Amino acid sequence: MVDDGWPEVVQGWELARSPGRETYRRRLANNVTVLVIWESVAGVGRVKARVGSSGLGRELTCSRADFRDRESLWTAAWCVVEMAANLPLFEGERESSAESLVREPVAGSVEVDAGALTFTLVSGRAVTVELSGEQVAELVRGLGVAGRVEA
Repeated sequence: MVDDGWPEVVQGWELARSPGRETYRRRLANNVTVLVIWESVAGVGRVKARVGSSGLGRELTCSRADFRDRESLWTAAWCVVEMAANLPLFEGERESSAESLVREPVAGSVEVDAGALTFTLVSGRAVTVELSGEQVAELVRGLGVAGRVEA
């Protein structure tokens, strides 16, 4: 990740504050950046997805109207992140090195904590995967189906 002066990280989102405005940025491995802009004075926000790690590149999508409450804004933001994460790699960037780590054998047990799975790899590195409530339910359903023995 390039350190370009974003002063804070909040729940995995880079955050820059200016008077009356909060700008959140989430950079994905496929060179897509999701931006969430909350205008606190006006009480409105919008979501954008752009190609480019800084968020200044070609716009892929933008909310058509401003969101009037933060809960709706963040629901839309996570939908955009999930959609954008499934897009192909953009503009000749190299693939994330995380893929090779996922293929490494897991050493010992997997830690499960409130929607997060932490795997300790044979190399000693740890990988934590954070899941939404819906993803946890889907995983549990999938494990239930896979764990059934048919006679």
